[in-house]
Amino acid sequence: MAKLELKEILSIVDQGGKDIWDLLDDEQKKSVGFFVLNRFISSVKSSNRQVQEHFVLTVNEFYNKNYFSLYQHPKLQWLLLCSCYYETKQVFFHEYIKVEKGKNNKVKILEKLYPNHKLSDLEAMSQLNTLKEIMQLAGDHGWDENKIKQFL
Repeated sequence: MAKLELKEILSIVDQGGKDIWDLLDDEQKKSVGFFVLNRFISSVKSSNRQVQEHFVLTVNEFYNKNYFSLYQHPKLQWLLLCSCYYETKQVFFHEYIKVEKGKNNKVKILEKLYPNHKLSDLEAMSQLNTLKEIMQLAGDHGWDENKIKQFL
């Protein structure tokens, strides 16, 4: 069989296709790049904020938490990613979350709001939210305008 295309892999994961891994041949299994797949799955283009949050939170909780411990276990990585599907099992458009050099203002604010979160999670949150939304979030956490401007 031919290599799987990224679009095919994403649609299988969106539908919770856990059993597919056993049906793939060795070449197809090698074509699954888990680091890249992780960056795509955690970001979804949707007008529904609940869907966006679902993917960020489930990928971080199920998959990212122990990524380096599971590096040598591709089937387990596959199962964990497939468990991140949304309840409708709908196929979504996933965007790649690029890794930015240095911290931007949105990340700096999020670091102060959520000091126990991993930097990669905060960067993902900054990609999914506008500066205005993050400023509103800071205000909801009791920050005044002067404190918000300090980070800008």
